[in-house]
Amino acid sequence: MGRLPALAFTLLLLPIAACTSSEDMTLLHREIMDVQQQVEQLNQSMPDKQDLDAVERQMQDFTAQTTRSNADLSMRVEQLQEQIEALHASLEITTRRLEQISQELAGARGVSMSGSVLPPVTAAEGSTTLPEDSLAAGVAAGAAGGAAVSGSSAPDEVYRTAYEDYMRGNYDLAAQGFQEYRKRWPNTEMSDNALYWTGECLDAQDKTDEALQVFNDVLEQYPASDKAAAAQLKKGLLYLKLGDKAQGVLNLQYVVYEYPGTQEADLARERLGSMGMTIR
Repeated sequence: MGRLPALAFTLLLLPIAACTSSEDMTLLHREIMDVQQQVEQLNQSMPDKQDLDAVERQMQDFTAQTTRSNADLSMRVEQLQEQIEALHASLEITTRRLEQISQELAGARGVSMSGSVLPPVTAAEGSTTLPEDSLAAGVAAGAAGGAAVSGSSAPDEVYRTAYEDYMRGNYDLAAQGFQEYRKRWPNTEMSDNALYWTGECLDAQDKTDEALQVFNDVLEQYPASDKAAAAQLKKGLLYLKLGDKAQGVLNLQYVVYEYPGTQEADLARERLGSMGMTIR
């Protein structure tokens, strides 16, 4: 009789246990379904691998382009800096030349007022003597500038007129004047100066290649000229202006070593120093 109540109680609990297990399974199934839906939503919202690769390639291209742009900009800034420094050096040279010319002009006026006249010089080897040379060949040493003038002008007038045109910024007319001087009086003390200032006129007009050739002519035709150091310096500056740094540096170093103690050597050393080169 004691076993019957226990068996009856057990039979009563079986439906309850079965009911509880079924509810748990249903709840677990719902939770699994919810998790699956969330995973699907995440998969849909995430970009695929191809999109990520495309974005990465775009970033790499942008980085490379930015690097190239920065390099180009740095190079351009360096070139502009070199051009500014070259112009600054050229301006200093011109300023010092003008000071020298002013002094020469003052001396020339004194010579002209004193009435001193130098012997005539020949126009060219084997030619007859030009009568104009007997007027003021020595006075021409103090003048500077250029313009085409009439055939009866004296040497100092041609040279002085050319210089005045140069000072006014009439570089083309000034170059014509200097060339006229050399054509009519090729063997005076100022013939090398006239050739040198022709180069300055061309440089002022940004005719760099032509100016470079003229300064080469100064050195070849007048190696002992007092304008040799200036012509060599101008060659160095013009090579830098053209972007030929190696040749420019070589010419500037030549000025320092071959013309020590001159203003041109000081300017060349200063220009080299601005480029990070120390010359003793």
